Amino acid sequence: MTSHDDLPLDTAPRDATPVAPPASSSPVPRVAALVVLVAAVVAAGAWYYLAGRARGTPPAAAVSAATTSAPLAESPPVATTLPPLEQMDPYARDLLATLGTSPLLLKWLATDDLVGAIATAIDKLAQRQSPARDLAVLRPTEGFAVARRNGVVLVAPATYARYGPLVDTVAAIDSARLAAAFTTLKPRIAEAYRRQGHPDGGFDPALARAIAIVVATPDVPADAALVPGIGGYAYANPAFEQLPPAQKQLIRMGPEHAARVRDAARRFAAALAATPTTAR
Repeated sequence: MTSHDDLPLDTAPRDATPVAPPASSSPVPRVAALVVLVAAVVAAGAWYYLAGRARGTPPAAAVSAATTSAPLAESPPVATTLPPLEQMDPYARDLLATLGTSPLLLKWLATDDLVGAIATAIDKLAQRQSPARDLAVLRPTEGFAVARRNGVVLVAPATYARYGPLVDTVAAIDSARLAAAFTTLKPRIAEAYRRQGHPDGGFDPALARAIAIVVATPDVPADAALVPGIGGYAYANPAFEQLPPAQKQLIRMGPEHAARVRDAARRFAAALAATPTTAR
């Protein structure tokens, strides 16, 4: 990303205090797919835990394993008792609705192709891309804003605050229930992944790559300086600006929110590692 605003997170930038905005192109819808992103992250994290446990590797070491490790066997064949992929929405909707009553969760559950959306999120994360653009239903209602402090342009606190409801939704989900739900849906998620341009499979390695990207996301200060960029703003620090979109999706939610998301991912990974995998 060359511009701080070219991730699909926000509407056109607004200044909390007057700051001359850089020239920008036509705004695109900005979205936040945190619910699906975390589902992908925690599922991938649990894959590491399970792989490490099978090899006798401590969980902490397994989570930090390199993406070049030998791939594991593919997911089990699609279970016959699950509905066909094209008919999974009612089944998945009823199952995932048991995870909570958050308005954002229920709003996402009202959309179509839930299993395909989860597969897409995992696929994009594995490719270091953000899955947010595909889930406009979850975008914050408030726009992106910047502020000026001692002559330095930075992200306005209100911009980070927009993600509070999303992060609260994620943090409130019971890890064991989410682990059980994902385990049940995994055969169809893997099937959707194969249909989305991966006929040879590779779903489990994709999970591994996805978690590696998220776990490696650095902490970025809330007051990290911004500079004019193409279409909006860019981080002044090249180390932040050169991060892949998947990591920028997380850091732009603010350091406190990013920490809560990573914590939820780790807790869920442990829960999924403890969830029995049974053929359905």
